Amino acid sequence: MEGHSPALQTDLTRDQFVVFTEYIERHSGIHIDDSRLDTLRISLVTRATRFGLDSFERYFELLSADESEFQELMSLLTINETSFFRFPAQFEALRSVVVPEILEGRSAAMRTLRVWSAGCSTGEEPYSIAMTLLEAGIESLGYRVEVLGTDVSRVALERAKEGLFPPRALLNIPSEVIERYFEPTASGHQVRDRLRDVVSFRYQNLVKEPYPTAILGGWDIIFCRNVTIYFRIESTRRVLHNLFESLNPGGYLFIGHSETLTGIIDRFETVDIGGVFLHRKPSSSEPPPFSGAGEGGGRIAHQGSQQTVAAPPKGTRSDPTGHDAATARERQAAAADARPPALEDAHEQLLAARTYADDGDFAAARERAQQALCVDPLLASAYYLLGLISLRSGSSDQAIAEFKRTLYADDSFVLAHLNLGNLYRNQGEYSSACRAYEDACSAIERAPTGPWTAFLGGFEPEMLAATCARSLEECRRQTGSR
Repeated sequence: MEGHSPALQTDLTRDQFVVFTEYIERHSGIHIDDSRLDTLRISLVTRATRFGLDSFERYFELLSADESEFQELMSLLTINETSFFRFPAQFEALRSVVVPEILEGRSAAMRTLRVWSAGCSTGEEPYSIAMTLLEAGIESLGYRVEVLGTDVSRVALERAKEGLFPPRALLNIPSEVIERYFEPTASGHQVRDRLRDVVSFRYQNLVKEPYPTAILGGWDIIFCRNVTIYFRIESTRRVLHNLFESLNPGGYLFIGHSETLTGIIDRFETVDIGGVFLHRKPSSSEPPPFSGAGEGGGRIAHQGSQQTVAAPPKGTRSDPTGHDAATARERQAAAADARPPALEDAHEQLLAARTYADDGDFAAARERAQQALCVDPLLASAYYLLGLISLRSGSSDQAIAEFKRTLYADDSFVLAHLNLGNLYRNQGEYSSACRAYEDACSAIERAPTGPWTAFLGGFEPEMLAATCARSLEECRRQTGSR
């Protein structure tokens, strides 16, 4: 029930401050120091009063049990300071150097330029990116422009989707550009369909979940400016690592002009474009080795697990990776001995594996996932996690094998189909990639829910469906060009 609660104590004690700030940092990466105590107190009072709660303890119970309420609180706490074409020199570098360089290395079949604005606030940045690309004539060259804006504030995202801005917000935009992309209204300027068709918006918490690179991968350019300044160094490392993984080889990362990657991540190449420092993912097909210190301190296992599997006896069910029902029964029979006493079943092992993987400890994550398979040899999610670990460790062949095992256990595991398509396409096996993308589209249509949705990282299935369809379309163009 909503309403005013006169009994609510509005003073925030030190212990209460610590409880809330630790929870917020754990779930969003945002660090709230003592200077923002009053901001937090006002936000908590606002939300607790809305529900008629009489204590911060009761509000914390609600907050920790309701993800949507956490998002509402974050909308009050996040600072949405933004403007159109903020730091103009970066947009000039985007137009004059970055885009031409990316298009020059693009195959004739790849006709989409994809840009992600991470931490987009109320939309000024992604709309600025889209206007820059359209004004540069990208579409006249036969390319489609796709810009995605994501943010942790749903309130900011609703304003971004509305696309209505007051006249003062457009002061940095030339009048002729305003005429092309905005429609004057009684209350301001409304984004025209030409611009709206290019830009889409989605909710995304940059630190709460690892990015499902099958969805948030394949980006040519990522803007993440003045977002991680609110994070502790460990969260910043994790976010930057995930952004690196989400970029195409040769793709660019834009950060705030006063931000630096020094001492945080060493996988990018720093590029000076007329005094603007940008960060490029190396174009080499071989990923650079992970650095434990540079990538969050996790222990990295570079080698995939090696398995020698005998040919299955006649009459047993088998898959291309060598697994069969007899082997599964043997592993299941050994489960009692293999199960650690601290964890009762395969799903607890899998949960532990995901926790280790999120922390960058891939060796421990792999071990836990394999223990889960000793308990349940057909646990598709465990094979899928092993595939992700192999991807992050730079072992494409091992990743392919694990994703095939995933599909042997559960052929409706959409993300395994999609990742296989991405891997085949990267290897130039376009026919196999197309089949994998077709299977992904078919699987999500017939089974829009399932265990695989636990790996979506907060994204909605319709975004995954759009990704599958787009990947299939692009792959078919590549097949036709050969």
